[in-house]
Amino acid sequence: MDQTQSIQKISEMAIFISFAFVIEVVFKVFPSMPQGGGISMAMLPLVLLTYRRGLLVGVASGMIFSMLNFILGGMVLYHWASLFLDYFIAFGVFGLSALIINRNKSSVVYFTLAIVFVGLLRFVSHYLSGVLLFAEWAPEGTPAWLYSLTYNAWYMVPTIILSALGGWLIFKRLNPLLTNDLLNQEIFKY
Repeated sequence: MDQTQSIQKISEMAIFISFAFVIEVVFKVFPSMPQGGGISMAMLPLVLLTYRRGLLVGVASGMIFSMLNFILGGMVLYHWASLFLDYFIAFGVFGLSALIINRNKSSVVYFTLAIVFVGLLRFVSHYLSGVLLFAEWAPEGTPAWLYSLTYNAWYMVPTIILSALGGWLIFKRLNPLLTNDLLNQEIFKY
């Protein structure tokens, strides 16, 4: 890979991560959960970036986004292992959307399934965090697994639905911008 391609890839990562963070901030109008978590469509730009640049860039971008989210979101950490389950892993899984997206076929179905897939993986990460680290927050008599399931479903189900719907609606419009062929056209020349 030459230097121009490296610079271009890093620039795209910065742009898509910034876009995801702006979306995260805009969605702060929705109430968030008491111990963290809220409805957001921030995964959408990161899945778009993964669609464009692949698994490694997607995972790295998700992890960078998670650190920005942690630092700029007030650095609230209830347990040290939460840094991994609720941040690094939960957002790093966005890059795994590359496993679903069929790069040879520009299909809105694959793209939407990829969003749902990584949304569910993120949910599992938050769920495990709740069961393993936040059981003490469960109301008396409520099993930790049920508390974590309902707590995390409260914001993750709308997040997955909104992100999948948003991805489905914008895919056909954005798909030409996400192909490598467009990079050779004049719009991207300096």
